[in-house]
Amino acid sequence: MKNVLRALAGMAILALGVFAMNGLIGMKTLPPVKPSPAVVPSVMVQRVQPDTLVPTVNIEGRVRSLNRMTVLSEVSGMVPVGGKEFRDGVRFAKGEVMLQLDGSESEANLVAQRSQWLQVLAGSLADLQLDFPERAATWEAYVKGLDVKQKVAPLPVAETDRERLYLNGKGIVSGYHAIRSAEARLDKFEVRAPFAGAITGASVEPGSMVRAAQPLGTLVGTSAFEIKSAVHARHLGRLAVGNAVSFVQEDGRPVAVGTVVRISGTVDVATQSASVFSQVVALEDQVLRDGRYLSGVVSLSPVFNAVRLNAELVQEIGEASVLILDGQRLSRQPVTVLHRDGDEAIVTGLEPDTPLLAAPVSGTHEGMLVNVIQE
Repeated sequence: MKNVLRALAGMAILALGVFAMNGLIGMKTLPPVKPSPAVVPSVMVQRVQPDTLVPTVNIEGRVRSLNRMTVLSEVSGMVPVGGKEFRDGVRFAKGEVMLQLDGSESEANLVAQRSQWLQVLAGSLADLQLDFPERAATWEAYVKGLDVKQKVAPLPVAETDRERLYLNGKGIVSGYHAIRSAEARLDKFEVRAPFAGAITGASVEPGSMVRAAQPLGTLVGTSAFEIKSAVHARHLGRLAVGNAVSFVQEDGRPVAVGTVVRISGTVDVATQSASVFSQVVALEDQVLRDGRYLSGVVSLSPVFNAVRLNAELVQEIGEASVLILDGQRLSRQPVTVLHRDGDEAIVTGLEPDTPLLAAPVSGTHEGMLVNVIQE
């Protein structure tokens, strides 16, 4: 009986405590809830003015000499020592002798060959006097003008078939052409530069022996250069031969200018770009060298009534558009993107003085209330 009374008393005390707590909670006054004020972002606005613009595309590549040839010797001979030697870095002007091989033996043989031919020709003068008296003076003057140490002059032209057959029968014509062939071969002991350039990769030393058809080095031109660059296929429609290019070095200083001279007819499958070749010339205070790496821009065909924008301002979800200011709110304006490269976009479809965001703002959307801080 005592345990039951204790349990009833405990339950009564607990119920009394719950009732008192609820009474106290009901007496507490809740603080008023204030609505959060709307945050109006501040934006800068620019008034666009459509104009004729020239899009540009960033390009890069290595300088390559337009003139380049492997120097070969068609004859065998000794490389001379002294004078202007055939070595790496040595420059030669157009037409200047790069190599003068020792051809004294061939020259002596040629003099002997001319002497033998002159003997045959002189022995035929008597017959020419009898058979062709009207031509005798011409041939006599020709023989007197010959010098066995000089190149032979062209033969007098035969005036009749009978004279021509006589000259061939005596071996005069064949002997003349044999001498001309030997003279041409002797000229090959002297190698001249076909264009202005510098030697690279020289494989012979002064005093060494050169064999026929042996590669001696490479002559790299120093007056005309081109740069091979890769341009994405999306820009090829506005790229044409003759478009201007300009290149700068690592610190941004201008180095060379030129024009596009060739465009590859195919697009690389992996990169979706085509090779573009630009012929360039160095600026007045700069020097171009084969193998130098440069970066620059190529100008495309101009576009009309267009605006140049930060590419981040153009939204291309579905149709391309930009956000413009309509009163105090942002409105979406459709545009046509004509060019996009890196952080630059050129668009059409905007009227003059259209208020457009001057810089991208995170979270902006159509219909947003904004505060213009600069216009």
